[in-house]
Amino acid sequence: MSRPVMRRVVAAASAAAVVALGLGIGGGVASAAQTSATVTTAQIKATKTLLGSGSVFPGEVVTYRTDFSVTNAIDAYLNKITDVHPAGFTYVPGSAKVSAASTSSVTPSVDDANNKVSVSNSASAWMLSKNVSRTVSLEVSYKVPDNAPAGTLNSGLTFDVNTWQSTQVFNPIGVTIDVKAPASTTTTLTAPATAVTGSAVDLTANVSPAQDGGTVQFKDGDTNIGAPANVAAGKATLSHTFAATGSRNITAVYSGVPGFTGSTSAPSTVVVAAPDAPTSTVLSAVSDAQAGTSVSLVAAVTPAPNGGTVQFKDGDTPIGGPATVTGGKATLWFTFNLAGDHPITAVYSGAPGFKGSTSAPTTVKVSDGSGTGGGNGSLSSLFGS
Repeated sequence: MSRPVMRRVVAAASAAAVVALGLGIGGGVASAAQTSATVTTAQIKATKTLLGSGSVFPGEVVTYRTDFSVTNAIDAYLNKITDVHPAGFTYVPGSAKVSAASTSSVTPSVDDANNKVSVSNSASAWMLSKNVSRTVSLEVSYKVPDNAPAGTLNSGLTFDVNTWQSTQVFNPIGVTIDVKAPASTTTTLTAPATAVTGSAVDLTANVSPAQDGGTVQFKDGDTNIGAPANVAAGKATLSHTFAATGSRNITAVYSGVPGFTGSTSAPSTVVVAAPDAPTSTVLSAVSDAQAGTSVSLVAAVTPAPNGGTVQFKDGDTPIGGPATVTGGKATLWFTFNLAGDHPITAVYSGAPGFKGSTSAPTTVKVSDGSGTGGGNGSLSSLFGS
């Protein structure tokens, strides 16, 4: 079918001055969005529609579709369609699709400076016809800027028809979208006051109001710790192992999600120390003693710390008070009051940098005043020191 030569057409609707699309309608105050508008120039009708809700939050994706048809029996051929989007919106790669004789993805020309995304088919043009029931549509998606202010934003449309000598401009077209202000969030951090190198600890962020979605990046000062942790039911947890000693200033940075702002926790200080060194404790005691006579019990702790205490025990019963460790040694002078075999141990408490330890038991045979053992009598509160 031959293509008719059309006279130059300038639509009356395009005579309106071009409005800056970054401005909100009604002085920037959000109102009910108009999600569809239809314009006609000569025999071509174009309907632009905002798919989905007319209200969005910063960070969400919106999709526009424009449908073209002819209003009479004269065929027309589109060779370029330009969707004009609100300022700051960014084209979603791969989202542009043209439906004509068939539906296909197209590679558009993206002009961010002028808020335009254009598709062209100058080789053969897209046919509009009532005779063979042929229509054309363009669908394209954009991401709303994360920092988009609240307000109502307009959009536009232009298109070129083969053999026509002018671009048909409908800018703005009156298809609007309401950008809503996101709600504020608060992030708090739970972290241990102390940690040791080489041992994992949990860092937990709590986001309020509780959200599903978004991530938390934990930080040591300005340095990221691990990968961003996903937020579920308002909580994100990272198991982290500190590699170096020192005082760490930890924060949790929530990314936010559409409808909710990001937020950063107050810092928490984690003091990271080297792990405690293992110790061993050896008990020295006489093998024989006489009831009523004081004997010495000596615990030697290695490596030799200064600090901590040793609790001597007869079986499970503490005897005497805890003895202070100095130069790796603690001594208790003790008087057994009950004859018999007494299994004595020394329990070192540990100290900063040193782990606790317990000696092997040493049996002290205690005899009565006559020099003979009194059997295996059990201990009671008769101990004295």
